[in-house]
Amino acid sequence: MLFINNAFSAEETDPVKDKPYIKIEKIAVMPFSSKLTGVGETMTTKEQFLTDSMYGELTAKVKGIEFISPQSSGEELTKVGEDNSILLDKSAVIEAGKNLGADAVLFGYISEYKEREGGELGVSSAASVAFSVQLLNTKDGQILWEDYFAETQRPLSENLLEVRKFFRRGAKWITADDLAKEGIVEVVNELNMFLVKFSDTTEKN
Repeated sequence: MLFINNAFSAEETDPVKDKPYIKIEKIAVMPFSSKLTGVGETMTTKEQFLTDSMYGELTAKVKGIEFISPQSSGEELTKVGEDNSILLDKSAVIEAGKNLGADAVLFGYISEYKEREGGELGVSSAASVAFSVQLLNTKDGQILWEDYFAETQRPLSENLLEVRKFFRRGAKWITADDLAKEGIVEVVNELNMFLVKFSDTTEKN
């Protein structure tokens, strides 16, 4: 598992070591944000897609956790936000989570979302997606877990190591939404493993 610091540089880290022993039973899922919008502003199409995909994967795969919907979380975040021009006001995110009775808040930031130029059989420019996700403790704002996904689709001739992925995608060029969805699945799987390990560690302490 790779942990990403605030500058998004990766370093190998135990995802549970040195984390506070809190019980996570309720998580507020915040809407994704990007360069184009700030806290409390209307979501763009790509933000809505990632937000809906994240919430759907979480509720389908992660057991034993209550997830507050992005709609409810977003409404509370709008009430709390004092300055909508701030891109990612973490204090507002944490305060909104507290108000909703959440033990933690989950939110994501989109740094790139580039659509392919061309069709399934050939492109002049491939789809490219990059986003980060953080889980914050509402008690003290500490980052409990974070992950980062970034990929630009490459032709098989440039990366023979990903032949399985190439054929899983139907041996075609996929859209940015398709690529983003794959990223969401990977990130949610990582989060699920963290929550299971975190829960086991907490119970032992």
